[in-house]
Amino acid sequence: MGVPPRPTRPPRYRVSSTTGRMVPPNRAGVGKRRSSAKAVRTVTRRIIAESEITEVPARLIDRFNSWRLGISVDGETILKGAVIGVLMVLFTLFQTTLFARFRPFGAVPDLVLPFVIAVGTLEKERWGAVTALIAAFFVDAAGGTEITLLPILYVSAAYAAGILTTHSFRDSVSVAAVYTVTTSALRGVITYIIVILTVHGITPGEAILDKVLPEFAANIVFAALPQLITRLALKPFHKTRAERVGGI
Repeated sequence: MGVPPRPTRPPRYRVSSTTGRMVPPNRAGVGKRRSSAKAVRTVTRRIIAESEITEVPARLIDRFNSWRLGISVDGETILKGAVIGVLMVLFTLFQTTLFARFRPFGAVPDLVLPFVIAVGTLEKERWGAVTALIAAFFVDAAGGTEITLLPILYVSAAYAAGILTTHSFRDSVSVAAVYTVTTSALRGVITYIIVILTVHGITPGEAILDKVLPEFAANIVFAALPQLITRLALKPFHKTRAERVGGI
C-alpha cells in the first residue's frame, strides 16, 4: 500500500490585493470587519440621535420650568430675588421691633401685607405668591403676629393683586389703595375671629373697638411706607437696557 498523501496546509502568507504586501491569511477579512463595525457604530449613533432619547433632557427642562413656576433663572432674576428678600427682612424687623414698641393707634401695623401686594402687582401673581408664602412663615417665625392663617391671607392677597392688575386694572395709586383697604379689612375679620376665640371674657364690641379698628387704622396709615419703598426698589428691573444706561 502506498503512503497516503499528507494534507496540505493553507499558505501562511498571501499577497494583498490592495497593498501588494504579504499578509497572513487569517487577516484577510480584518479590514472588512473593521469597516462593518465602524458602520454599525455610525448607524447606532444616528439612531440614538434621532430617537426619543434626545427628548429626555428637553422633558427634564420642561419639568424643571414647571417646578420653578415659570420664573426664569438668570442674573437679573437672582438680583431681583435678593432685593425682595432684603425688603422682606427689613419690613419684618420694623414690624416686630420698632412698631411693636411704638404701636400707633395702640396696634402693630402689618407692613408685610402691603409689601407682598406690591410685589404681586409689579412682578405678577407668581412672584407675589412665592414671596407671600415665604414672608408669612418668616413673620410667624419672628413672632410678629398671632394669626395662624397668615400664609393663606398673604398668598391670596398677592396672587389676586397680580391677577387683577394683569387682566382687569391698571397699576395706579387708586388701585393700590383699593387693594390695601380690602386686604386690611380681611385681616381685621381674621383678627376678630382670633380674638373672640382666644381672649376669655371679651365681648364682640370690645374686640372690634380695642383690637380690630386700631389694627385696621394702623395698617391703612402705614401701608404707604412698604408700598413706596418696594416700588422704588423694583423700578429699575422694569426699565430697558437703554433706559438703565441713560439712553432714550
